[in-house]
Amino acid sequence: MEQMPCGYTMDKILKNKVAIVTGSTRGIGLAIATLLAKSGAIVVINSKSSNKKGNNLEKKFKLKNYQIKYIQADVSNGTEVKELFQKTKESFKHIDILVNNAGIYLPENQNKQDLEIYNKIHSINGWGVYNCCKQAEKFMAVNSIIINISSIYAIKPNPDSILASGVKAEVENYTKSFALKYKEKIRVNSIAPGYTNTKLVINNFSDKELNKIINETQQKRLLTPKEIAYSVLYLIKARGITGQSLVLDGGYLL
Repeated sequence: MEQMPCGYTMDKILKNKVAIVTGSTRGIGLAIATLLAKSGAIVVINSKSSNKKGNNLEKKFKLKNYQIKYIQADVSNGTEVKELFQKTKESFKHIDILVNNAGIYLPENQNKQDLEIYNKIHSINGWGVYNCCKQAEKFMAVNSIIINISSIYAIKPNPDSILASGVKAEVENYTKSFALKYKEKIRVNSIAPGYTNTKLVINNFSDKELNKIINETQQKRLLTPKEIAYSVLYLIKARGITGQSLVLDGGYLL
């Protein structure tokens, strides 16, 4: 039986819970969806356009007897977000967990107008989180939880990624605002990861930049997607925590 980092087993601790994880056909989102499924949850995986990959993941997980369903939806589109929640509830009767993980990264030194870059980043990383949080009240069960995947950029802005930093700060404020708004029904928290070993990070930073990041991190390494997933599981079970941000960065901000 798999052991959790804190030492207790996770034998179906989320049995019969229904979770939506946005942006979950790869990277951190896929790690979160996998761990929740292993923990007994019924998991809806999602992407904006990776339909083939999503459907293949659904088949792969079902072969392992995990309860997984793929639903395509663009989180920046209010109609599609509503359909994501509707289809999930129609299929499984209730929704207990929402993980707002969908996100993109764009270098801000491209030969594009700042507004164009901002609109692309904000549509998914900011407005997408708002869209999903807004629909949650209509569809989610009492005593459910929302977890927003933020970033250390929201805690310590990056002067080389000012627009991305601003949008992630927006997510932190959505977390607190929705925690206040939904206080009698839904807990809302965020996780602010540091640099994580995903294709998004590897493909957007040079070897020199990655080495600098690793050297400035106390643990001298990148985080793993699975570590973020375990933090999601922790916040799901920690019922006394709401309106808070959990920084997971290997000591980068120290």
